[in-house]
Amino acid sequence: MASEKTGTPKMIVPYEWILGNVGEEPMTIASKMISFRGEKVFRVGLKNHTKLPVLFLMAIDLGKIGMRVEDVKYGIQSSGIGPAKMTQMINDNIGNGGNLQLFTINLAEKVLGNCTLMFRICIEGTGYFGYSGYSYQLSDRLAKDQFWDALKNQQCLPDVEFVVMDKTFPAHRAILAARSHVFADEFKKKQPGKDGRHQIRIDDVEPSTVNKLLHFVYTGELMGTSSDEDLLKLAHHYQLKTLSVLCQIALEKIEAMQMASIMKCLNSNTEKLSTDDFITMPEKETEIFFDRTTPTFRCSLAFNKKETEQPTCVMKYQNDENICFAYNSNTEIHLTCFKHKRFGLKVEDIYCKHHEGCNQWFKMEPKKFPKNAELLHFAALSHCDVCLEVVSQRVYLYAGFDVKVVSTIGNYYFEMMDDKWLTDFWMAATNQKLTDVEIFVGTVKVMEAHRVILCARSPVLNADLNKISKTAEKSIVTFGAEFDVTIIKNFLSFLYTGSLKTTDSGQKLIRLATMYQVETLKNVCQLIVSASSPDVEELTICLI
Repeated sequence: MASEKTGTPKMIVPYEWILGNVGEEPMTIASKMISFRGEKVFRVGLKNHTKLPVLFLMAIDLGKIGMRVEDVKYGIQSSGIGPAKMTQMINDNIGNGGNLQLFTINLAEKVLGNCTLMFRICIEGTGYFGYSGYSYQLSDRLAKDQFWDALKNQQCLPDVEFVVMDKTFPAHRAILAARSHVFADEFKKKQPGKDGRHQIRIDDVEPSTVNKLLHFVYTGELMGTSSDEDLLKLAHHYQLKTLSVLCQIALEKIEAMQMASIMKCLNSNTEKLSTDDFITMPEKETEIFFDRTTPTFRCSLAFNKKETEQPTCVMKYQNDENICFAYNSNTEIHLTCFKHKRFGLKVEDIYCKHHEGCNQWFKMEPKKFPKNAELLHFAALSHCDVCLEVVSQRVYLYAGFDVKVVSTIGNYYFEMMDDKWLTDFWMAATNQKLTDVEIFVGTVKVMEAHRVILCARSPVLNADLNKISKTAEKSIVTFGAEFDVTIIKNFLSFLYTGSLKTTDSGQKLIRLATMYQVETLKNVCQLIVSASSPDVEELTICLI
């Protein structure tokens, strides 16, 4: 039986809830509202009653920042380390959208005394009518900051001017046209003014709304919340589909039926309590600190339970690189990680579940290898009494894996963003949409590009292009003939997308990254080069 598509990154945020001196009396205990990215969107609680105590987590208005909860696990902390077992909570499906969600689990007994509950909240981008254009993607953080700085600091000759009330916003035709064909069509029809700038006047909209629109265009990310009707109108007018969907979801109101469903879920099995039986713990407001350098990959696999079964890849990274493999023995499930260091990944912890319909996740224990080893190995008991199924006269063992890794490359990590941001600018270059730079390798023309992109991403290219006379229709940038055309295209692709799609030719790419001061690419390539040849003695010891 084939495994599902693997290696999809998921945003996992942890939350630790500390309960102290919980007594015998029936009580509803809840946290204060928990902040995440500047918004109060989570609350955890416990209906600690004699009949079926209920642990719950609510997400409120998470859709306003373009996200929704996919699932939640909880476990009891012990001895200062992660829980040995975590349980997946039930999604009560109280309504569509991400603006009000409830996850619950019935506990076997009341919580008494002191207890620390650990939550792993899996978050995904919101979608609408089957469209999901906002997801967890890998890219260079510097690329986004540099593009946005080009607008804020009026770098690279802005040639568009938005006039909104008493404020003006300079911008770049190449950026706007790459992200919206409405802008592109407008620039074709309307001639620039005497100063060479296209002027776009927007009435009856706050300047802050236009600033949010431009931030999404330049970075692919939301600035604050998208709960803004005027922002929705602008997104619809300029046919920015992802932003339009995010605004529609953010503007959805919490319905009375959803609130009634929550009351039914949380109170149907408990005795009536007065408001005096409600306490908050802790008393101070708390925050989930989101460290964007900790992407978690979730993948699943079906094992054929035969001794001759070969290990199967369960996690891919970037250019379909296989870095995690799983297999099973009679008593254990095994997961081996290899080549993760090449991509700047440090394995933090791994949980696995042993059955397709099981909600129990068990922590996999690392074998005695150094943490910085090229090859890492983890194992967990297979709990065969609950995880075997007979399918067409053959026995299969199902296992799901939750692999948490930390990125060790500065500025190169996963973030919720518009999927199209990764391709729009590069497609504009390859289709020569408003390009104003010609790229040569020696005497061979490779492609055309955009001055604003090159100047924003490389201080060296910025200085070189500013020396060139601006009277020419298109500037020329020439790379040395010692570089292959493919290498130059990969280099330019990283400038445009902030993502490296190949690990080949690391030595030549690192030369370009160093020459043109592209810091993130240099750091990525340094890891690729240094990790390309593992120590064979260490590797064979691990295998033995």
